Amino acid sequence: MRLIIEEDKASNSYVYKTVNRLTGEVIQQLPRETVLQLREQLNYEAGDVVRAKA
Repeated sequence: MRLIIEEDKASNSYVYKTVNRLTGEVIQQLPRETVLQLREQLNYEAGDVVRAKA
C-alpha cells in the first residue's frame, strides 16, 4: 500500500488516497469523490452530508 496526498485546488483542501502499489488501484480516498462533488455545488454548506434527528 502507498499513501498519496494531493492538493485539490478547487476545494482548497487535500485528498488522501491509499493506493495498491502493484496495480495502481485506489483502495480508499478521503474525502470521498461524492463529497468533493458536493463541495462544487453553489448551495453546498458544511454539514449537508450528515442527516441526523435530535
